[in-house]
Formats: sequence, structure tokens, C-alpha cells
Amino acid sequence: MPLLNRLQANQADQLDHKVNIESNSSETSLWLEFLKGSDAALAKIYRMYSNKLYSYGRQFTSNEVLIQDAIQDVFFKLVDNKDKLGVAQSVKFYLFSSFRRVLLRSLKRERKYVDEEEEGAAFNFLVDEDHISMDALLDKKQKKIIQNACNELTVRQREILNLRFFENLNYVEIAEMLGLANAKTVRTMLYRVLSKLSDKLAPYKSSLFTISLTVLMYLLFI
Repeated sequence: MPLLNRLQANQADQLDHKVNIESNSSETSLWLEFLKGSDAALAKIYRMYSNKLYSYGRQFTSNEVLIQDAIQDVFFKLVDNKDKLGVAQSVKFYLFSSFRRVLLRSLKRERKYVDEEEEGAAFNFLVDEDHISMDALLDKKQKKIIQNACNELTVRQREILNLRFFENLNYVEIAEMLGLANAKTVRTMLYRVLSKLSDKLAPYKSSLFTISLTVLMYLLFI
């Protein structure tokens, strides 16, 4: 990757870090209120994340019942284990990693989840109304172009792309969540993903740029 692109990527990482700190500070306060017994805080956390978890779950399975059951299971366990929980550095990371474990266990039991290295299975990349910022920028045809390109990646690459750019988890969180060696491994894999996507989407650059996809194009064509 050229030096300018690396510098731009580092600048973007720093901005993400600043935004995450501010967001996490507010969520940590909410989390502490929940630990103290506030039902209102728990309800707010649920409202903040239940739809996000559902959208994430849809990329593993179309079984809505299984997804909803997994979400409920996560929050039931929160209540049951409240006295054992400490301060969550990132509420989103805690909920997403817990939800992922619960859902994949359920999918394995249902024999609907195959080995993560098998192509075309386990995690299907979606660009839809649940990604509000993306939905406002993309028409149906453009969404399909991007989805198809992303779903030609390996399963692991798809999920890394989703967690980093749609869910805004940091490299350390993604490494822990997916059982990878460290943040450097995630960063290296992500650069390779972006390079592949740049090649796959090259024929569509002009049409995608016409709708001012500034952020997406920066991520896909650096």
C-alpha cells in the first residue's frame, strides 16, 4: 500500500479511536447504571443494540426465530450474571461477541452452520436498510454489485470487513472475537480484503462514484 494511503488509513484509525472513546464513555455510564440495578438502563441498552444484533445475525442465517432467541439469551444472561460482571470497556463488543457465540452454538445444533473455511457458507455479506448510512447512498443495483463482490471473498474476510467497516469494531476486538492472533493480523487481512475488492469493483468505479460514496470508495479503493 502506498505511503499516502497508509497515512490516510492511520488518520482514519485515530479518528475512529477518538469517536469510540466518546461513545464508549457514554455507554460505560449506562452499563454501570445497569450493574447497579437500573431496569431503565438495561432497556436502553436493549433498544440500542437489539436491531444491530439482529442485522448481524441475518448474515449468518435467515432463521429469524433462531436469531431472536439468541438475542434474548444474551440479555437473559446479562440479567442472571449481573452481579458477576465488571465494567465493559465496550458494551457493543461485549454484546456482539456474546451474541456470536450463542448464535453459532445454536446453528451448529441445528446443523445449519458449516466449517467457517468453506466457501459460500456461514456468513453472507448484506448491504440493506439495516445499514442506514449505506442504504441512503446506494440504489438496489449498486447494493447488489457490492454484495456480490463481497460474497466472493472468503467467509472470514467477509466477517472482518463487516465488523470493521459496518460495525466499527477495532482491530483488537475483531482479533479477540474471531480468535485471530492479534490486531496486526486483522489489519494485514483487511488490507488484502480491500485490495481484492478494489480489483473486483474496478469495472464499476464510475457508476459507484456518481452517487458520492466518499466513505465507501475510500475504504474499497485505497
